[in-house]
Amino acid sequence: QSGGMAGYYLPGNAASGAALRRLAKRPCLPGAVPPSSAPEGSAAEKELTWSPANCTTRRILPAIIERELLAPHLVPTPGGILEPRHLHPMLDDDDGGGTHANEAAWKGRANEGKTYQHAKRLYGLCWRMTMSTSPRSEAPDSPSQTTPASAFQRWSNLDHLRIAFGQYGRLRGLEIVKQGQNLSSASSSGNNKEMEKKVIPDLLAFKNHLYALHAVAFRSDESFGAMVRSILEDVLNGAASNDGDGGRRIAELLAKHVDARFKDAKAQATASSNHAAAAGGAASSASRTSLSAAAAVDPNERFQNEILALFRHVHSKDVFEAFYKRDLAKRLLTGRAVSTDMERSFLSKLKAECGAGYTSKMEGMFKDMELSRDIMGSYSAYASSSAAMASAAALAPAGGKMVDMDVQVLTTGYWPVYPKYPNIILPPELLTLRSKFETYYNDKYQGRRIAWQYSLGNCIVKATFPKSPAPKELIVNVCQSLVLLCFKHDDGNEGRGLTLEDIKKRTGIDDRSELERVLQSLSMGRDGTRVLRKVDYDSPTTKTPPSPSKASSTDSSPSPRKIKRQKIRRTVGPFDRFLFNSSFSSNQRRIRITNITMKETSEERTKTHEAVSKDRLYFIDAAVVRIMKARKTIDHRGLMGEVMAQLKFPAQSSDIKKRIESLIEREYMERVDGDVSKYKYLA
Repeated sequence: QSGGMAGYYLPGNAASGAALRRLAKRPCLPGAVPPSSAPEGSAAEKELTWSPANCTTRRILPAIIERELLAPHLVPTPGGILEPRHLHPMLDDDDGGGTHANEAAWKGRANEGKTYQHAKRLYGLCWRMTMSTSPRSEAPDSPSQTTPASAFQRWSNLDHLRIAFGQYGRLRGLEIVKQGQNLSSASSSGNNKEMEKKVIPDLLAFKNHLYALHAVAFRSDESFGAMVRSILEDVLNGAASNDGDGGRRIAELLAKHVDARFKDAKAQATASSNHAAAAGGAASSASRTSLSAAAAVDPNERFQNEILALFRHVHSKDVFEAFYKRDLAKRLLTGRAVSTDMERSFLSKLKAECGAGYTSKMEGMFKDMELSRDIMGSYSAYASSSAAMASAAALAPAGGKMVDMDVQVLTTGYWPVYPKYPNIILPPELLTLRSKFETYYNDKYQGRRIAWQYSLGNCIVKATFPKSPAPKELIVNVCQSLVLLCFKHDDGNEGRGLTLEDIKKRTGIDDRSELERVLQSLSMGRDGTRVLRKVDYDSPTTKTPPSPSKASSTDSSPSPRKIKRQKIRRTVGPFDRFLFNSSFSSNQRRIRITNITMKETSEERTKTHEAVSKDRLYFIDAAVVRIMKARKTIDHRGLMGEVMAQLKFPAQSSDIKKRIESLIEREYMERVDGDVSKYKYLA
């Protein structure tokens, strides 16, 4: 051991033995220092013979052996140590041990805490080779000391190792991203769940693997830390795969991964129990390392920090904002947010990372929810007053039952755009409550206009089934409740059921695709939610039997026809009929029937990406006008460079050129006469 770094002795190697014998014959070793006890001017000071007991000689010999025998192999040449087939197993696993057959090598022992002994020795060797070829005054005291990247221009061994490490990281990251793309292409319905479950957790584990390599194997070397950041940026933003995506898909998946965690009560409970067990273990131990102390942090806090560590390297932050804002709105409006404190904590981290403008609309959502609670508190007092009760009794339908209603007042600019149903036909009970709330709101807030968003509403419908002794409470949305009310009294003419057109006329839902999804959720959902029964128009039970004239003359007494049971189609046709499911039964008193629209559709995802692309055009226009207003006159190259520097998302030069041409057509700027490469701002 020399200076904390392992020295390499090769006693069994013939070349090493020959080198030692040649060194033993030399009268003086270069760089050897005579003993301090030797008098000045003596022969011991002028000439030093080799001795195994001399500490200076024992320090120099390993350096000479490493420089002469090992240094030629520390280059990325065929057969060298830095060749991928030799280097990658060292970086994957500290001992090169076996992993599961379908698991990446770098994930083989992720939970056990790797020591990276091989990679650590390799870095120490490269560092010593680098220091031996650099001036003594410029060499750091130890390889863990922070060293500026500019100082490594002459240190070729560490340069080669760092470049090889970068190639390794981009290759492993590309494998993760390609894995997700393969899963997405194999799915016929655009199922992003499988991709979500694979890509983001693997990227989080890979990020921790790179951080561990940097901290343990590379001794927190700053130049290797810069390489880790470069690897993550290239992998997350599509530079490693050259797909031109700009990181939009990874940003979308990251937002969906956060949404899945924030609305999963089971995951929150598991994380909390694990945290409690870890805390108990920490209390019973007298001493813990810093790594163990970090593991005892709140799991929700640790999850948010890991997400932000990836988020910092994503360039398409506007895509993440669009999808996260949409999912946050769904969690708040449907009551699926597990913890409001956790939501606010993550929002504050995003605000600290990207600024107040990035989270202003999302903070407005929380303010709307608080304001809605205050409004409903005052509305409850208003509704309980005698005058209000008298007006409600006057508006109530004859024989109708009064129901309760809870209203959430939302600011239009904060929330995503949702579909509207202007021709929807509400039952008299809901019309009474709507008129009552409008009267209260218009009296209190004059000058404001209310636009009802029925697609976001939820209802609790009480239903009685013949096979259930007690009534059931069905938790459905407004559209589902209107469809159920169509079967309140009958199943259509002669009890044959209602077609899609009949239900459309009774409910006023003009969106045919939405109505089809509602009927699918009520009649073809999971077991225990099929409160309606669907009869296909081509089912044997609905076919008209053949007339006697068309029967065969040889069959004087035909036998009864055997009807083969057919499988119900999953789609809704225009002639299919729907009936009340009188045989429905369930052990649950309250049943939640989730509409298919609650799940993401490909059209919804496409619209979100289109909205982000449209917003990017506005940002480019604003940046160009801002620069032209300050500079008045600027050449094309300078304008392109300044626009690229101001934009916070990846933009192609062709897109910026198109926006410049658009601004010229709209007379915001013009080309300078005699020099088409310069632009002039028009006030």
